[in-house]
Amino acid sequence: MGVKGIIFDFDGTIVSQEIDFKAIFQQMQQLLRSYNLKEPEAKLPILEYLKEVERLNGNSAKEFLINAHKLLLEREKQASKNAKPIKGIPEFLNQLSKNSFAIGIVTRNSKKVVSHLLKKKNLCCHCLLAREDVPEVKPHPLHIEMMRRKLKIKKDETLVVGDHPFDIIAAKKAGVLSCGVLSGGKTPQDFADVSPDFIYNDITELGGFLGIKKLPTGKLEQQLLRYLLGRYCTVDSSVLTGPGIGIDAAVVKTDSNILIMKSDPITLVSKDIGEYAVSINSNDVVCLGAQPKWLLTTLIFPEGTTFPEIEKVFSDISHVCKKQKISWIGGHTEISNSVSKPVISCAIAGERIRGIKIIEKAMKGDVLIAVKQIGIEGASILAREEPALAEKFPYEVKKALDAIKKPGISIVKEAIFAWKTIPVVRMHDPTEGGIAAGIAELAESINCGFIIEEEKIPLYKPAKVFSDYLGLNVFGLISSGCLLIVARKKDAEKLLSLYKKQKIPAAIIGHVIDEKKLLIKRENGDISFLKYSSQDEIVRNNNGVN
Repeated sequence: MGVKGIIFDFDGTIVSQEIDFKAIFQQMQQLLRSYNLKEPEAKLPILEYLKEVERLNGNSAKEFLINAHKLLLEREKQASKNAKPIKGIPEFLNQLSKNSFAIGIVTRNSKKVVSHLLKKKNLCCHCLLAREDVPEVKPHPLHIEMMRRKLKIKKDETLVVGDHPFDIIAAKKAGVLSCGVLSGGKTPQDFADVSPDFIYNDITELGGFLGIKKLPTGKLEQQLLRYLLGRYCTVDSSVLTGPGIGIDAAVVKTDSNILIMKSDPITLVSKDIGEYAVSINSNDVVCLGAQPKWLLTTLIFPEGTTFPEIEKVFSDISHVCKKQKISWIGGHTEISNSVSKPVISCAIAGERIRGIKIIEKAMKGDVLIAVKQIGIEGASILAREEPALAEKFPYEVKKALDAIKKPGISIVKEAIFAWKTIPVVRMHDPTEGGIAAGIAELAESINCGFIIEEEKIPLYKPAKVFSDYLGLNVFGLISSGCLLIVARKKDAEKLLSLYKKQKIPAAIIGHVIDEKKLLIKRENGDISFLKYSSQDEIVRNNNGVN
């Protein structure tokens, strides 16, 4: 994800110089006729014209071709005497290099002339491929492919920039991003038929996209938004109108007369916020018996945000959507001085899973199952937001930094499996306030009480280690990644057996009681009231509450 190397054209892109190709072509035609050789019928660019002459005439054209290339080189040398870098570009190339971007130049010009200019004008370039260096020049994609391999960059890490449609054609054939620039005298209309990903006045305006220049406050520039939507928002056939410039809402076709919808912001984290946002909202939808299907997002970034930071969020969201087969159908993105760190609010809609059985009322003796472990999300957040932990617990922090993926904060797979396997009274995923608050919310929703066995609660080890060190109650630590299920005991035993076969950790941690009380049986056998708070332990810690 993200560009790591830029392949530039030279004339009109890096330097400004006037080469009268029309006059050169006319001179070559006159020269060809003096040799009494077959002449190409089609109107071709100079290099393609010379190649066609060779094809038509074979060895008979050898002397002509030598003189023709001499003529072309001489005219390029003459033009280079007045060549000068386009304003601001030498500094911009240096800035790219300092920011570890690979810089290549591919040109149809002579290597001798271009190399001389690069050195004379002190223009930063890590690799040059001129016409003598390649068997096929642009618009053939080989010119781009050879440079990409020399720069050791992947296709999705490559951007081709040039002032001629040939540059865009070559980029598209090579399967890489492209940008047309107007510094060579072309207009946006000249690029209309080749449709580059971006069009800018000159290469210095790429600073925002490449992340070496901060983005202005307000909505994202249309070109940047179009790129993000096209690259990361995938939809299925149910989406009749999806995301696009000037499209402010989505239209979807449903197969069910029941939709389950959810909206929730993410505020406790800034890193990997996209992954958190989709998973948290999907979890809530699936707990009500629905397959998450459609996503809307509102993304607010603080002033000073760079485009690669925004693209990282888009990439994270796209990754989860593809994994969970969710169509990302639209939303809103802007940079605002109203926030100090990224804020994402997601809305997800899902369709009821067919054939599921929901038991309307809980009964005494029903059991409470915990699937996976508690504190996964909390440990992940603490590992990112509490620098002191890395020095004290390097192994646990390393493990927790990957916790949103392994064991993962999504419970969609585990929940769908349960819905399709047994009748369920209720499901819930404990978020802010941890498992304690989650159990309290669950009890209220089904109008019952619980007694919980402390020793049965599955703890994510880094969560326990971090909580003990910071003086937090691990039972009050945000716990997305854990799934709570209330079911009949017999059904629960069946589910646990099947979970075990799939190597999904799950355990019965309590059962329903007659009284509307929340009790916990401690490891020493004492029974007390289960204390809970809607305020998460991380928030209490940040606020200095003990």
